[in-house]
Amino acid sequence: MVQPKTAVTSIPEDVLVSVVVLNYNNKELLAQSLVSVLDQDWPKLEVIVVDNCSTDGSPEMVAKQFGERVRVIRRTVNSPTAGRNQGFEAATGAYILSIDNDITLPDRGVVRKGVGLFQQFPRVGVLAFKVGTSESPNEPLPEHWWYSRPLDTWKNRFFYTDFFSEGAVLFRSKTLVTSGGYDDKLFQYFESVDLSLRLIRDGFEMLYCPVLACVELRVRGLLPKKRTRINYLSLRNRLWIVWKHYPFWRGLRFAVGRVAIACLRSVRYGWVDYFLRGVVEGIAAPRAIRVQRRPLSKDIWHKIRDIRSGQGPEVPDEVFPKTLTEA
Repeated sequence: MVQPKTAVTSIPEDVLVSVVVLNYNNKELLAQSLVSVLDQDWPKLEVIVVDNCSTDGSPEMVAKQFGERVRVIRRTVNSPTAGRNQGFEAATGAYILSIDNDITLPDRGVVRKGVGLFQQFPRVGVLAFKVGTSESPNEPLPEHWWYSRPLDTWKNRFFYTDFFSEGAVLFRSKTLVTSGGYDDKLFQYFESVDLSLRLIRDGFEMLYCPVLACVELRVRGLLPKKRTRINYLSLRNRLWIVWKHYPFWRGLRFAVGRVAIACLRSVRYGWVDYFLRGVVEGIAAPRAIRVQRRPLSKDIWHKIRDIRSGQGPEVPDEVFPKTLTEA
């Protein structure tokens, strides 16, 4: 990892930023999200809505309310990962802000701050957002805090990370070109973990940025405590990620621990059928997953260990221009 360049004093405003919004049957929240996006203090925005076969009139609402300011891609197959990728492929900006339809941007300067941060950190390919609620936009939700560092002491500090939440993330476009984007075989859940591992393998850095705050309008809560299909996808995809990236013994240790935890939760919260399905499909991964097997090297795992333990270089707050760090 590298230290940032000297703080930038000006940001080139001729840079095009693409915003890709994923939507499925939620036109009311989508409208709020688009209003906040179009209110951003950035002169060159390209806004794309990828609609996953909505039946609630979402595409029609976008056309009527936002007109030519928003481009709509209508998909014929519902897939979150494939939908995001289709939006990325259609985007022409140097940077791509990817958000879900229930995400709003209360800070009009988020895009400007993101562009400035990319200017300072040339090796950073991903800027991770702080995800809060309407009532407390600057207080990150525990559901989105999967970082190894304690929430209370790190929520307002910059740090390198090995993970980002796919609900709100700013990409340098070339990172998506290099990596190929999300693996659409995963469909949904933990797709960002898979992409994160590939980006780290390819030499990109990821930075958690507390000045990039957003609001989640529909807070789902802690999903393992609910009977939802997400728990099946979560377990299956974790095991598929082991197939793809983990050496045998490391993968075995990781998988046994996660399966045991999922088993206990499934019994306690009543989703044993989803647990069994996830285990079976996860272990018997399809050929499309198995052919991607490329275990990460020891050096990469050491790098991930250093990131998680905080042993890598810290990001000094004073290198950030006042115009970027003020919310």
